[in-house]
Amino acid sequence: MQSSAGRTQELAEGYLAFLPTPLPPHPEFVLDQEGVRALTEAEYHLGQLARMAKSIPNPDLFVGMYVRREAILSSQIENIVCSLDEVLEYEADAAAGGHNKDVAQVVNYVHAVNEGLRRIPDEKLSAALLKDLHGILLAGREAANPGAFRTRQNWVGRKGSNEATADFVPPPEPQMLQSLGNLEYFINEYQHPMPALVRCALVHAQFETIHPFVDGNGRIGRLLIALMLCQSKKLEQPLLYLSLYLLENRPEYYARLMDVRSKGDWLGWVKFMLLGIEITAKDAVAVSEKLENFDAEMQARARGEPGGVELLRLLYRYPIIGARGLRKHLKMAPGTAIARLVNFAKLGIVREITGQKRGRVYRFDRYIEILEAGWTERKT
Repeated sequence: MQSSAGRTQELAEGYLAFLPTPLPPHPEFVLDQEGVRALTEAEYHLGQLARMAKSIPNPDLFVGMYVRREAILSSQIENIVCSLDEVLEYEADAAAGGHNKDVAQVVNYVHAVNEGLRRIPDEKLSAALLKDLHGILLAGREAANPGAFRTRQNWVGRKGSNEATADFVPPPEPQMLQSLGNLEYFINEYQHPMPALVRCALVHAQFETIHPFVDGNGRIGRLLIALMLCQSKKLEQPLLYLSLYLLENRPEYYARLMDVRSKGDWLGWVKFMLLGIEITAKDAVAVSEKLENFDAEMQARARGEPGGVELLRLLYRYPIIGARGLRKHLKMAPGTAIARLVNFAKLGIVREITGQKRGRVYRFDRYIEILEAGWTERKT
């Protein structure tokens, strides 16, 4: 392959590896008329989402669930599959017995997102930060060398492939480190009136081309988009994630990335990503509107109950929970915790899901359903 995005080079070991050209793309990247329209639409709907987020009384209550939804979908692109209920039960320790083996990986992704969001107001999006997030994401998987860049060649291809038969071979370690230095400069230091959404698209593609980790590159690359949107102040709350769009369009997603490398088609890639931002922002606005109305209804129901508002806030954080969870987080007596949950069930706020007399667990049904509908309806 040879294009404005880079070229393949035969290495001493006898296989071809791709050496990316530094960002920004050359010749100077310019949107065509269709691209300008795509940028305008994406900016408009992202602005609508930013305004909606400001109108939600307690957006922080909803952000955690958006992060979990993204973790599930981004992991699903890598064939790591579990349900939202499984993640919530794992986090709350509300269900007895074992868990889907993929749940822990998804929960690690949630922790990585939260750590990144916590740190970006005061830190640059640096290689060091990405390594820290990777360490969280791949915690417990020593073969993936968590928290460190690769020191050996990797590749992208079918199971059983090698460097010579792979679909794509990223740059070897020395060129990888050079490319990461350029990427860090482009994110944090490059001074150019380039739209933030275009910059996000370019960065994601370049990161995936560099492929600096043994494993987890796709998930870290998609997390990078969300962090850049918040860092650039396009969103104050992380309520937009592209993984559903990329999952629905996975063949095109991979094909567009390869077209960048083989043909230098940055324009096609950017327009593909801008359309994803537009579609995803529209979905997020619709979900946010439903959540705003839902919260008003729940507040009205809970207000007359002793400690009702406090319990409702906890349910937004832990939508599947038992009396043990209430005792842990709200510091109350066992009898009080059980009574509060029973009262909420009578009010139709939660539903008991075990059918047991002891160790009962309750689910905040409508809240979970509103969030799940945002991707279930489109996937079907």
